[in-house]
Amino acid sequence: MTISNQSIATETEPGQLTRSCLICDGQRHRPVFSEFGVEILRCGSCGHVFSSFAGDAHYDGFWGENVPDSDHFYWSQARTRMHQDFFKRFLAGRSGRLLDMGCGLGFFLKAMGAYPSWQPYGCEISPSAVRYIREKLCLNNVICSRLQDCDFPQGSFDIVTMWDVLDHLLSPDPALRRCRALLKDGGMLFIRTPNISVQLPRARLKKLTQNTHGEHSYLRAQEHFHHYSRSSIRTLLERNGFSHIELTHLHPIVSSRSVVGRAIKNACYEAVRATAILSRGRLNLDNLFVVAR
Repeated sequence: MTISNQSIATETEPGQLTRSCLICDGQRHRPVFSEFGVEILRCGSCGHVFSSFAGDAHYDGFWGENVPDSDHFYWSQARTRMHQDFFKRFLAGRSGRLLDMGCGLGFFLKAMGAYPSWQPYGCEISPSAVRYIREKLCLNNVICSRLQDCDFPQGSFDIVTMWDVLDHLLSPDPALRRCRALLKDGGMLFIRTPNISVQLPRARLKKLTQNTHGEHSYLRAQEHFHHYSRSSIRTLLERNGFSHIELTHLHPIVSSRSVVGRAIKNACYEAVRATAILSRGRLNLDNLFVVAR
């Protein structure tokens, strides 16, 4: 996809930028990373990290005009074990209605067919992705809409999921408020999003060692508007009506097709999980898997 390279934070004096921080409304930020000429900024007040890129807040062209007819390994098979972890932990032995917000190509919803006591629904902004879901996966409970504009009744879902969606939302508060309204009393919001506490050091190391001369996207600054930490995502959720916020761990996306590659990725996951347990959650080297009630 083609996106114009434009900054939404303009410098007024050295070290000061005009864009307000999503988390604390602060206006003093400093660059901590750069890719494709786009700066990644850290708020000087609360430490939240975000992109200076001026993207479309309601961009629906991620999948293009037509989704190619391929195996889509990354979106289906590479995520299988992660989805199975979720199903066993939150769906098995229960029943209800689940809404996947930003459901992409629908493979998570399709996999829910193994749990017939659950009714899966999807909400996706991309018309081509919705067509793919309906025509290729034969799923009909998917609407093409922004979540805050959908016509689902309030209190109609037991679980709302957001898999790698929150970081793409320039202004996430309206969507999160809508999630809160759509959940039944005691309902659960589940979010997966990258952990900037891990992603930023990793991006710096890769940029230093790979010598790609600025040609590689490490933090996807033109797509990921916000890069959350454990504290920033907690603040965001609490102000939108969520409580009992905790982190969990699911198996990672394994994009390697080789046995060795999969074994290494899973071994890293076990090490990360053990580190979190031994530190009593103080040291989280995993992506953010967030459960909020």
